[in-house]
Amino acid sequence: MEMRRLTVAEVHAQKVAELGLDSSALDLTSTEAIAGALRRMASVLCPCAGSTLVRGAVRPLRGLVEDLEVFKGMVVETLEAMIAHGDILEQLDVEANSGQGASTLLYAAPASFVARESGSVILLGVTHDQLSALPDEIAERVEYVRHFRRLSPLPGEDLREELGQFGLVQVSYDRWLKAPRPETPDQHLSGVNRLLEAAQPSRDVPGLLILDPERPVRYYHGRWIEVQSQSGRFVGRRDQAYGAMLWSYVQLCNGNPERLIDFPVAGSRWRGCDEAWRLQMAIDAQRGYPQRLKVRSGPRDTCVIEFFSPVPMWARRRLDAVGEPVSCSGCLFAYKLPQAECAEEVRFIHDKLWLEELPEV
Repeated sequence: MEMRRLTVAEVHAQKVAELGLDSSALDLTSTEAIAGALRRMASVLCPCAGSTLVRGAVRPLRGLVEDLEVFKGMVVETLEAMIAHGDILEQLDVEANSGQGASTLLYAAPASFVARESGSVILLGVTHDQLSALPDEIAERVEYVRHFRRLSPLPGEDLREELGQFGLVQVSYDRWLKAPRPETPDQHLSGVNRLLEAAQPSRDVPGLLILDPERPVRYYHGRWIEVQSQSGRFVGRRDQAYGAMLWSYVQLCNGNPERLIDFPVAGSRWRGCDEAWRLQMAIDAQRGYPQRLKVRSGPRDTCVIEFFSPVPMWARRRLDAVGEPVSCSGCLFAYKLPQAECAEEVRFIHDKLWLEELPEV
C-alpha cells in the first residue's frame, strides 16, 4: 500500500477535527484549538507546572507553525485565560521546599457546568480518557468561543438535569465567580494597609518594580517603573529565587523598602495578581483618578466594553459567561456582549472594581 505524506494544511485539519472542532473554520493556531489541546494535555500531565503544560502543547507543532515562539506566546496567553475561566486550577504546591519560595501547580478541573437564568450553561473542566463527557448528539451543539464553551438548550430541554445524568457537576454561579464582598475603595485599602502596618520591617528587596499611580490609568504597561527615590505605598512585583515574580504591596521611603507584604495574603482564595490589580484599582479610585472602561455599540444589538488594565479572574469569568472576547485596538482587552446585558455588567464592574465609564465623545 502506497503511503502518502500529508500536507501541513491536512495535518491541521485532521488534528482540529480530533479536538471536536470545525476544521473548515479553524486551524491548530486558533485559540479554540489551543484551548482544546491544553485540555487534552492537562488530562495527561496534571498536576504539573504551567511550563510543562505549555511545552506539551507546543512541541507537537514543530514544523507545523511558522513561528514557534509566537505560537508559544499564544499558548501561554490561552492557558492564563483558561485558568481565569476555571478549566484549569492553579494552587500552591504545598510539598515544595519553602526555602525556594512559593510555587504553584496546575490541576485539571473536573468536568462541570455553570447554569444561567436563560437555561444555557457554561462548560468547565477536563474529561479524562475522552474528548467529552457528553454524548455525540449534545457535544455537537457545544459552541466554542475562544477558550470557553457554551451550550444552549433545545425547546423544552433541561440542561441542568441532563448534564447531571452524564456525571457533570453543577457549580453555582456565586461559587464559580468567587467575587469578593461589597466594599468601598477606602474600606478595601484600609484593610490592606492594616496588614502592611503589621508586617515586620523589610530589608533589601531585589528586582522590585512598582505601579506608579501618577501615570495614566489608560496605559497599564507604561505604569510599571523601577524604584528610584519614591516614598509612599505601592503595588509592586519582586524577584524570588525560583519561579515567577511575586506580587507585593510595599512601603517605600526615599526608594528604600520599609515594610512589605506579598500576595496572595494568607487564607486568600484569589491569585496574587488578582489581589494586586484590585488594590491598585482602589488606590486609583481613592486618589480621584479611577481606572476606566469604555462602552461602544457593536454589531447587531451588541455592545463592546473596552478595558485598559487587567481585571481579576472572577471578573473575567463573569464576562466570559455573558459575552466573548474580541480584538480591539487602543485598549488592553475587550468583550462583546448582548446589548441587553451591558448595563448590568457595567454596574457590576463599577460596584466591585470601582471603574468609571469614559464619557462618549
